[in-house]
Amino acid sequence: MARMQATPIWLIGPAYIVAYIVLGWLSIISSTPSFGIVPWSPETGLTFAAFLVFGRQFWPYLLLAVAASNLILRSELPSLVQLLSPIIVGGGYAVALNWIQQSRWQFDIKLASLRDVLALEAIAIVSATLVASASVMLLSASSVLTTAEIPYSIFRYAIGDLIGISIITPFILIVANAGGIPKPTLEAGIQGLAILAALGLAFGFSSLPHFRLFNVVFFPIIWVALRHGLKGATYGLLATEVGLVLALLISGPQLAGVTTYQSLMLVLAFTGLSIGGLVTDRRRFEQELRLNQESVSQIFRLGSASEVTTAIAHEINQPLTAISNYTRLVQEYLAKGEGDRSIAIEAASKMASQVDRTAAVVRNLRDFIRLGRRQIGEQNPHLLIREALDLLEPNLQRTGASVKVAIPRDIRNAAVDRLQIEQVLMNIISNAVDAMSDNDPSKERLINVSASNIDGNRIEIRIKDSGPGFPSGFDLRKAGIRSSSKRDGLGVGLSLSQTIVEGHGGELLLENDGNGALVRIRLNSFPRGTGQ
Repeated sequence: MARMQATPIWLIGPAYIVAYIVLGWLSIISSTPSFGIVPWSPETGLTFAAFLVFGRQFWPYLLLAVAASNLILRSELPSLVQLLSPIIVGGGYAVALNWIQQSRWQFDIKLASLRDVLALEAIAIVSATLVASASVMLLSASSVLTTAEIPYSIFRYAIGDLIGISIITPFILIVANAGGIPKPTLEAGIQGLAILAALGLAFGFSSLPHFRLFNVVFFPIIWVALRHGLKGATYGLLATEVGLVLALLISGPQLAGVTTYQSLMLVLAFTGLSIGGLVTDRRRFEQELRLNQESVSQIFRLGSASEVTTAIAHEINQPLTAISNYTRLVQEYLAKGEGDRSIAIEAASKMASQVDRTAAVVRNLRDFIRLGRRQIGEQNPHLLIREALDLLEPNLQRTGASVKVAIPRDIRNAAVDRLQIEQVLMNIISNAVDAMSDNDPSKERLINVSASNIDGNRIEIRIKDSGPGFPSGFDLRKAGIRSSSKRDGLGVGLSLSQTIVEGHGGELLLENDGNGALVRIRLNSFPRGTGQ
């Protein structure tokens, strides 16, 4: 994905316009169009994918593509339609896509979860319906359509765009994220033959209405989605769509039949994407559970808070006692100015050794309670923050705290262990919620979460609350493991968070910013162009 985003827009734009026209031409020759409306719109799916990848800067190319397509492929349309159609289609979809990319929705263009798939489908349904309605009303105003034809035409137009978006957009986004189409496998070939056989069965009996046997096409798509998740579902749906278009061309259905197949294909697309998204989510959760097995065993070993306290006391009691004794020897020598100087030097040396031993014990204890083996990977800050907030949602609702998220679209991916950094975010946001619990009821309980690219290849995540802030003179590094700023806090959360962040080569900075505490988390990132 990063490689594609790094491609100059002036190079991608013209290629997109050509692809848009070619796909529009293919959709026309593969159907019997009426009033410039075709039952399949793969070019709309291409538009969604291009805009999601390149953002609002791509809007002029979207307008040019619609205008050029109308001029070349639908030259019979009235001048008013030719003039306003690019604004309706380009402007309508651009507004919708720009809206879903706003940071508060935390939409991930990599379609990393079922939530992202459902968000894409929701915005597609709303925007396609509005664009279809405006376009058909324009055709009616230009006397291309009669009033009686408006409802049916809106349905055909909208459902055609929805099919294009549901099949083409996820396919392009997933291929772009994977860095290309994978090599074919024997299993993929068998699944392709299953799709072909299902289409053959659905269209092989000329004595029956084809749509009555269309349900058999669902079986291979469900199989592919269950086996390969969302990625497999997108490949299967594209293959099925191409096969269906060819089958309809061969069988030559009537217009009503085409509309029936449109509806069935749209249901098939929703089914395949939903099952694929669920399987992908489940596999991600299973991976998280495997990564957390070591963490769980360590937590059980730690036991209760009293056992942790006993362990710490036992480990550092002896070196602290020795340090105290050696300090007295040195103190007596310095106070009296007499005695064996070599003994005093030896005592000071042993005291320094015991200090080092105590520091090592504390470091080992921190490592012991750390969140398991670190698995560094390329992680999307949008996803990190969104999943942390999802896990904290019950606590936020219970306390009445609200969260505002502001993350720029060009934020670089972080080079982190996702589970550990999500735990850090949860710790700090939970601390912010607790800190605001004593706020005056009339005062808003607000947490602002933002992120930005900073010097070199690093990002910074900022979490600011509207609570009382950190105590004056509070220093996490000097405070050590007992570093809580809350009355009843043990201080392990902040200390552990600092250990995790520094273990990633980052920084955790605490400060007061006006009315509230501000925590800055600085992490290494993947530079543009190195990811997939």
